Amino acid sequence: MDIEEPQKTHLLVLEGPDLGTLHELDGEAVLGSDPSRADLILRDERVESGHARIYARFGRYFAEPLTARGHTELNGEVLTRPRPLSDRDRLRLGESVVEFAAQDPLKSRLIDNLRQTLNHDYLTGLLIKPRFDEELEQALAAAKERGEPLSVIMADVDNLKEINDEHGHLMGELAVGEIGRIIGRFHESDGRRATRFGGDEYQTVLPGTDAPTAASVAERLRRTVEENTFERDGVVAEPTLSLGVSTYPEHGSTAADLTRAADEALYRAKRSGGNTVVSG
Repeated sequence: MDIEEPQKTHLLVLEGPDLGTLHELDGEAVLGSDPSRADLILRDERVESGHARIYARFGRYFAEPLTARGHTELNGEVLTRPRPLSDRDRLRLGESVVEFAAQDPLKSRLIDNLRQTLNHDYLTGLLIKPRFDEELEQALAAAKERGEPLSVIMADVDNLKEINDEHGHLMGELAVGEIGRIIGRFHESDGRRATRFGGDEYQTVLPGTDAPTAASVAERLRRTVEENTFERDGVVAEPTLSLGVSTYPEHGSTAADLTRAADEALYRAKRSGGNTVVSG
């Protein structure tokens, strides 16, 4: 006998630091604070690294607690064992409330558009700086708890002024945006995040990544940008990228320390002629 597939559903954060976050379910999702463990990341101090799990069985979704340290409530009752979920059921984890709901395409599209506008840079598609800062703090706290490394990359376009002077600011804007999208593609998994730090400067975080591995990622990123050309209205620009790398715990124990160390490494890369990677 065929087993009916569960109805397509999503999780929507109704309350807490991640208000408005929408996560489409595809069989299973862990809810928690650890970017390397959770599918729906809740940046809530009272949420454990892996707090609860939602999974599909026999055409239905179930919720189960994963920790005894911070309890999970389902519709106001403490969840102590797996329980089936129904449309509009609500889970409370710490200060966060997550609604389980049948997929509504119009609602999903609206929330996705609002989330994109509120949390992402219009030019690059990367996280806006305040949201990235929150993600970095959360990832660093998780790294300290697990005793794992974490790396930060700072990157800067070497020849943007020349591109602007020679080809105009529209071409410069195109280069900044496209480089940001390349960086974004390098940071789509494993809890990695990236932001546009300033006009043509970027910052990324790589949880669970030691210094040699982070330097390798930075080098692949540098080479990818170098090998790309950007064209607008028949005009071609060939920007290059300098990058600085820092790693916890070697180069600092706070987000500010790691940002400063990566920034100093970046400027050493710029002073050496650019289009290179320097580790802190």
